[in-house]
Amino acid sequence: MKKEGYKETSIGVIPDDWEVLKIGDILKIGSGKDYKHLSEGNIPVYGTGGYMTAVSDYLYDGESVGIGRKGTIDKPVFLKGKFWTVDTLFYTHSFTEVLPYYVYLLFQTIDWKKYNEATGVPSLSKVIIESIKIPKPKLPEQQKIAKILSTVDAKLENITQQIQTTEQLKKGLMQQLLSGKYNVLENRPYTNEELKDSSLGKIPKEWEVVKSNEAFELIHGYQFREHDFVDEGCPIVKIGQINMKGKLDLTNCSFFSLNRSQEFTDKEIKNGDILMALTGATLGKSCLVEGLLYPVYQNYRVGRFEPKNKEGLDKKFLFYLISSPLILKQIFAKINSGAQGNIGKNDFEKLKILLPNIREQQKIVTILRTVDTKIEQLQTKKAHYTQLKKGLMQQLLTGKIRVKV
Repeated sequence: MKKEGYKETSIGVIPDDWEVLKIGDILKIGSGKDYKHLSEGNIPVYGTGGYMTAVSDYLYDGESVGIGRKGTIDKPVFLKGKFWTVDTLFYTHSFTEVLPYYVYLLFQTIDWKKYNEATGVPSLSKVIIESIKIPKPKLPEQQKIAKILSTVDAKLENITQQIQTTEQLKKGLMQQLLSGKYNVLENRPYTNEELKDSSLGKIPKEWEVVKSNEAFELIHGYQFREHDFVDEGCPIVKIGQINMKGKLDLTNCSFFSLNRSQEFTDKEIKNGDILMALTGATLGKSCLVEGLLYPVYQNYRVGRFEPKNKEGLDKKFLFYLISSPLILKQIFAKINSGAQGNIGKNDFEKLKILLPNIREQQKIVTILRTVDTKIEQLQTKKAHYTQLKKGLMQQLLTGKIRVKV
């Protein structure tokens, strides 16, 4: 039974004073174009992946919502001012009794993949977009809803910027601290008198250049096959479980039988272990395992790193070392170009690395862990506001909760 003041419509229950319209009734859709005939300038060019370049002319000037025509079709973007869009990104214009920002919010609630017209690369057409029905309150209510949600969007944008800034800070710190540019024990740069010549250039006198195979070992997991998998049992960590944030994500794991766990004791992953994806979309991504509450096991294309001299190499320092741009740049330079890159033991063989003494290693770890903690706090905060926005959109854009105008 619907509440008083609400009505049943083709898109569900909405307030009595709201309308059900097609997208084509409230706006027009423009097509992106090639920009290569234009000169360089200060007009941004956008595609489905975001900003691409800047050119001398514009396709549209004003507030608009971009939606992917091909490729990424489910990530609407809010555009304003002068801009150009390429062929893969539609833009909207000629709005009728509707705020562009409100349209942007509405577009975020639409399941665009449901309207995909292609079997290969996802695609949308103007006709399909224009035919989608949406609920529309009057302008004053749109303005109030947009103001509430734009405040949350501004907060999310600010947090995202803080994350990016902190990640850049971490990158710079790793560059300085792991290359011997800064004396962390005395909180100052090294002087020329404190440096010596080495095969890797000038380094602190107390630091060593060692071959990676003398310092640590890369251990592959077990090559589980399809017939090994069961519905429930021991979780298997695959490359997909090492996510882009450097965390171990144990959702959507595969399993093997509990009865076979004794076969793979040497492949059990423990807290404090260092893992790296050796192939696939997360190639080179690594994580320091923390917070495990039950045994998990290592698949073949997941690498595990172990120090050979545990007194001379702090394990957490090793994690930062193998995930640093200094090491990854050397590793990726060795990978054969092809459809999918792979990293193996041979890529780490005889790789030269810099090692400070254990006290300096531990101090470097403390500094970088502090920055990592800050990033994690910001990511948690972002997740909170993302969830808050999602909940508000579900309530406000359907009229389940009304705003006072």
